[in-house]
Amino acid sequence: MVSFSDFDVFELLGFGEATGMELIFAVSALVGGSLFLVWFALMMIGGVAADIFDGAFGTDIEALGADASFKALTFQGIMAFLMFFGLAGLYTLKSDGTTSLAIIAGAVAGSASMYGTGKLFHLFIGLQASGNVEISEAIGSQGTTYLRIPEGDVGQVQVEAGGALKIYNAKSEDGAGIATGDFVEVVDVISSTLIVKRV
Repeated sequence: MVSFSDFDVFELLGFGEATGMELIFAVSALVGGSLFLVWFALMMIGGVAADIFDGAFGTDIEALGADASFKALTFQGIMAFLMFFGLAGLYTLKSDGTTSLAIIAGAVAGSASMYGTGKLFHLFIGLQASGNVEISEAIGSQGTTYLRIPEGDVGQVQVEAGGALKIYNAKSEDGAGIATGDFVEVVDVISSTLIVKRV
């Protein structure tokens, strides 16, 4: 009868007789690949991995002022390095390469994958939009008075800013009142209040 203690992962994967550097590369590839599969599975069930692993490695690197190339030192970057270091090293050794060549090939492949992972995440972060619209984008826009602007006081206008209709507090440029529904144009911004004139 086969017991759990007889189970050997390396034997199952064909590395039962691996010794020395082959074993190191195999462990690296196995650990990196296993972590990748776990992380991928957690991401598929609702982004759990983002909260668990996001700052597992190098969370203070950005706070130390490192540039974008060092942002690869995240969990995903370390995971990619381990996986590709092991796979490239094993491939080189199995292709009758020397041990030093296998280490160099593994280091180059691992570093390239970690750098690529960092750049990929940097690209994804760059694609995120905050959704905030600067109030200064409303200058030159035309719209209507939403809430009457009393003489010398503040009302509200509805104008297009950032590709969407927004409602802002507004004062008239000449201090005169503007009735609800009148067409206006934004000529300036003071603090969070638009300065408008009739069109």
